[in-house]
Amino acid sequence: MKAVPILSLLACLSVPAAYASSPMQGLQFEQQKLQVMKDVKKTCTPDAKMSDDAFGNKILASEDNKRHVRDATLALERNNQKNYWDAIGQIQCPDM
Repeated sequence: MKAVPILSLLACLSVPAAYASSPMQGLQFEQQKLQVMKDVKKTCTPDAKMSDDAFGNKILASEDNKRHVRDATLALERNNQKNYWDAIGQIQCPDM
C-alpha cells in the first residue's frame, strides 16, 4: 500500500520535467525555421514588399520544396552542413 503514494509522487514530479523541454523545443524549431528562411532567401530573392509568411507559403506551395525544406531542417537538427546545403540548393524558386 505504501507503493501507491510513492508512485503517485514520482508521477507528479516527472510531469513538470516533460513540460520543461517543450518550450525549448519550440524555440529551437523557430530558430531552425528562421535559419532555413534566411538561407533560402539567399538563393530565391523575394519581392521587397513580400512578407516572410507570404514568401514561406510560396516556397512551400510545391511538394518537392516541402520535402527539401523538411530535409534541410532535419540536417540542421543533426548538424550536418553538407546535407543542409544540398537540400537548400534543391529548393526551386517560385515565380514572384
